[in-house]
Amino acid sequence: MTVYPVSYTYDYGDGTTLGPTSLEGSSLPKDQWGTETRTSHSYTTTGDYTATVTTRYHGTFSINGGPAIPIPGEANVPSPDIRLSVWRSKVNWYAQDCNQNPTGPGC
Repeated sequence: MTVYPVSYTYDYGDGTTLGPTSLEGSSLPKDQWGTETRTSHSYTTTGDYTATVTTRYHGTFSINGGPAIPIPGEANVPSPDIRLSVWRSKVNWYAQDCNQNPTGPGC
């Protein structure tokens, strides 16, 4: 039996979805965090969200090494929930850092 993914549906937990699409996501190395990908999503509101991806699979089987026969139907398999918190931050630029002026603004 051979099973293979044919599409992905991303649910970002805020009412926004992407898919079904052939775009498979993957994790990024830590030094690339913040890099936008084809499956990235920008949240418009802070809060706690639960994101998932559902992968749709098709399959084939063969008997005694014969030809591949399609398995009727499909399997939609959701990922485990990924819980995340979205925060908003404000960045200000200062002439001195906190080492130079420990009582300065932002320190």
